[in-house]
Amino acid sequence: MLKGLRRLRLIRAPLRSFSSSKVETGITGLPAIENAKEVYMALLQKTIEEADKLPSEAEYGDQITRFAAHRLKMCEENDTVEAIEDAIAAGEIEELIDESEHELKVLEMMQVWKPWEEDTNAAVDWTVPDEWKGPYYDTPEGSMDPHTGTEPRKA
Repeated sequence: MLKGLRRLRLIRAPLRSFSSSKVETGITGLPAIENAKEVYMALLQKTIEEADKLPSEAEYGDQITRFAAHRLKMCEENDTVEAIEDAIAAGEIEELIDESEHELKVLEMMQVWKPWEEDTNAAVDWTVPDEWKGPYYDTPEGSMDPHTGTEPRKA
């Protein structure tokens, strides 16, 4: 069995080096994408465009723009998918594509939520009435140790 696996690896390795696209990712549920470089570059470009729609005070948009631009530069500088994966060093390109698709969804949500805007109606008093009252805090002698139910030792 082990010899068969070794032979398969020896046969498969040269085939992959001759082909321009991957046969599989090796990750369950994540199929190989034939034109992964072009798809990834298009997603990065779309991410930059969507992030540029956010206002200048939204730090998130600036961070995502720089992040996507850096990865886009890596894609432009490298010819093969394997070289891109090595340059970015964040997994298979199919994983990066999945990540970029999710980032685009987050960008859409951020445009709706607008967390950079101050909401004057959101002033909430988070204090709990009588939070510091009770048997451990309102004793005539002072506070009590909540673990033992006794007064702390005097120094």
